[in-house]
Amino acid sequence: MSTVDIIVPLYNKQGTVARTIESILSQTHTDWRLIVVDDGSTDEGAKVVQSFDDSRINLLRQDNRGPGAARNTGINAATADLIAFLDADDQWYPWYLENAVRAIENNAVSLVGSYYYEWPQQMDMTRHWQRRGVRPGVHLITNRMPPKQIEAMVLFFHVGTTLVRCETAIRYGGFYEDHCLSGEDTIFFARLVLNEPFMVIGPAAVRHNRQDSGLSVAHDVPLSPALTDPDVILAYCSEDKKQAARLFLMRLALRTAHHKARNGLKEQAVYLLEKYPDTRRFVLEYLRCKAETKLSRWMPYWVKFKCTVGPSTRRFLKTAAVRLGLAKAPPEP
Repeated sequence: MSTVDIIVPLYNKQGTVARTIESILSQTHTDWRLIVVDDGSTDEGAKVVQSFDDSRINLLRQDNRGPGAARNTGINAATADLIAFLDADDQWYPWYLENAVRAIENNAVSLVGSYYYEWPQQMDMTRHWQRRGVRPGVHLITNRMPPKQIEAMVLFFHVGTTLVRCETAIRYGGFYEDHCLSGEDTIFFARLVLNEPFMVIGPAAVRHNRQDSGLSVAHDVPLSPALTDPDVILAYCSEDKKQAARLFLMRLALRTAHHKARNGLKEQAVYLLEKYPDTRRFVLEYLRCKAETKLSRWMPYWVKFKCTVGPSTRRFLKTAAVRLGLAKAPPEP
């Protein structure tokens, strides 16, 4: 039995899954098993997986049921005490597993999350999260934490950056299914992070390739079930944790309403503000969001301009800083 079972859901990623697997093969921690779950792909991604001649790589197939169901299939097939997740378009740096396994084995925590890079911006997200209170070390969320920090702690965790004890993943019900295409990972990590001790580690060890993502960058996806049915999170929280969970849901609702309003989806934004009236306690953010809903018809033009100019400007400045010796280039996986 391996130390870690790695679960990769696969759906129409024939162009990127090879580099994902190559990043796993490059790990300095070599005692792992890879479980790729083909979620009803219609391309040749499964053949790409089968082209790797390594007995540690396993391919499972199922009808298309969504990424949450695919990850749960992997969890059910896992035999290791530890499980890690990676999407079929993201990459690990060689030190990821070694650092994460060492951290979880040496600390009384249920999950470990690593800092990461955003691509193609070539941005190390370490400082971004540290400014929001997500600092290296062992943490346990309490009701006394500032709501913004609770929100940041939960949203810090991603499928590609987290190592989890298998028993913990099963105890909290695994990933939300029901053909959910958005937010199933947020539900999973909220259940764990709101209740269990966890650890944050550096340096950045994951490359999240936004340019190859589909659903994660879409604006018109349905609202997360966490917001339409909060009990998918609250039911897993003990009484002493429910206040922190409600604060997180308020923050998530306000964040999502802001995003929807800015992308012209006024009805969804208004729905969230009405469903979560206590978001008014965050006065300035609430008022900004209300203004954005009134201007929602025109906001997408501003967002499109920012998304067109902003990333290219940041890449130019990053490249210039590297050439001038003012910054280091991010490492290649």
